[in-house]
Amino acid sequence: MSHRTWHHPLARDQQGRDATRAQVVEAIDRTAPKTKEKLARTVGISEQYLSELLQELKAENVVRKGYIVDDEALYRGAPNISKLYGGSAEETETDADVSDDRGAALLKLLARLESVTTRQYEAARAAFEGDPVDRSAKKLESLTNERYSAVLSELKSYTLTTDWPGNRVAADLSTIATNLEIVGDRACFIADVVAREETDATGMVNERMTDIFASGEQINDYFSRILFDCELEVLDRLREEEVTVHRDLDELFELVTAYDPDMYGYLVTITRALERAIYYWVDAAELAVQLHSGVQPDHVEI
Repeated sequence: MSHRTWHHPLARDQQGRDATRAQVVEAIDRTAPKTKEKLARTVGISEQYLSELLQELKAENVVRKGYIVDDEALYRGAPNISKLYGGSAEETETDADVSDDRGAALLKLLARLESVTTRQYEAARAAFEGDPVDRSAKKLESLTNERYSAVLSELKSYTLTTDWPGNRVAADLSTIATNLEIVGDRACFIADVVAREETDATGMVNERMTDIFASGEQINDYFSRILFDCELEVLDRLREEEVTVHRDLDELFELVTAYDPDMYGYLVTITRALERAIYYWVDAAELAVQLHSGVQPDHVEI
């Protein structure tokens, strides 16, 4: 996973002390400084000002002694930090409230996109297992493209009307939308391969492939809870599921290598497409955590 430059989803009225607090948390999380002097130099503030901010962060249990970020405490406070989660149209329309309303609208569009790409993924799984579906992954593709275009159109408007770093937030949301669209593309590809080959995997290979499909669905569920419900605490479970996927993939590739040569290309093609679909969900979940909390989590790369 490539490391991106950090940015915090701040409203226009949060460019001062709050922004600096977020920079302190990120500097601790990324560089693990050994001294206060080094941390102050990294953030670009005085040691006296840094001491004030550290006292606040330690009082909130976000930072522990030895300059360690407590992810659990940080994630618990995410709903109060995130500019995407919460907000109400009935509130006074300050800049922050308008930002919250726009964030809610964007999340609604992304949720609609996620719902159709998930249906595509489920249709691809059904095609592999030989089960009937109401609409195939390919028939759902036009709906995916329509919803993807709607998200990008709204994000374009958001970028043009929002000061930095809001436009950087829009860029990450665009990446999440693109990731979801790619998942739909991978699902169409899997369904096409199944239809073209007209053959079935059996035995242990089929079981492992089915397990990986199921893990992908679980990872997507965690991603959805992180982005749409701000449940950042499920990140650990997502990581555990990702480790399971790695294990199953390793075992699957060993099995495929020893499989019938006529089936080898078919199985490898589906496996690679499935692997990449799951990767894009994981990447989207990582971006969602970063958008809500301001801190970029690390995860195992698929």
